[in-house]
Amino acid sequence: MPRPPRFFISAEQSTDRHITISGEDVRHIAMVLRMKTGDELLLCDGEGTEYQTTIAQVGRSEIIADVKARSKRELRGPRVTLCQGLPKSDKMDWIVQKATELGVASIIPLVTERTIVKIRDEEKRISRWQKIAREAAMQSNRPTIPKVEKIQSLDGYIRTLNPDPWTLLILPWEEGTLPIKEVLRTNPDMKNIIVLIGPEGGFSAQEAAMGKEKGFHLVSLGQNILRTETAAVSVLSMIGYEFL
Repeated sequence: MPRPPRFFISAEQSTDRHITISGEDVRHIAMVLRMKTGDELLLCDGEGTEYQTTIAQVGRSEIIADVKARSKRELRGPRVTLCQGLPKSDKMDWIVQKATELGVASIIPLVTERTIVKIRDEEKRISRWQKIAREAAMQSNRPTIPKVEKIQSLDGYIRTLNPDPWTLLILPWEEGTLPIKEVLRTNPDMKNIIVLIGPEGGFSAQEAAMGKEKGFHLVSLGQNILRTETAAVSVLSMIGYEFL
């Protein structure tokens, strides 16, 4: 039996017995999927709770669904934060999408010494990336949506970072000699992982030194030099392989 269509909701849309669906999802459910009263929907609150529901009412601006059952999906592995140096063109869209599919908990866009792109309308861009993350989370059947944070400077982020002993800090660098596999396998009990990925051109020696002083492991991803978007996906895949 095929799974019911799956959509995300916010916490305020749910009560003990009913869920009100609004926004763009109403049109998709009613007009694209052509669903009607009695059809089943799987609704998720973005924080791990899933609701099995049946459509009770279809209106022009909202859909009412009756809650039949609810469950909590256990989140496995460490909480991963991807701090991504802003790349050129629309590469960040792709990185956000793939990072979401690979399970990151949050994404922080960074401005570094070698960042070339200029973000003119930050609020609009963040909103776009958050929408991409939501759609990717829905498509990949994950129970949570990663948070796309505001754009920060690398210097400011590192200076204000105050990690606890259960947080693993990773900075892939083209001059790094420590294999990332060694770092991951010698830290199996970490609750959080923070990954710093540079933009095109990577991190400068000064930035790498700043990260090392803060406690980041300067790791190698192998002999080949990877594009920024490839590096992000590679590191997240390696983390998933080791911990999930």
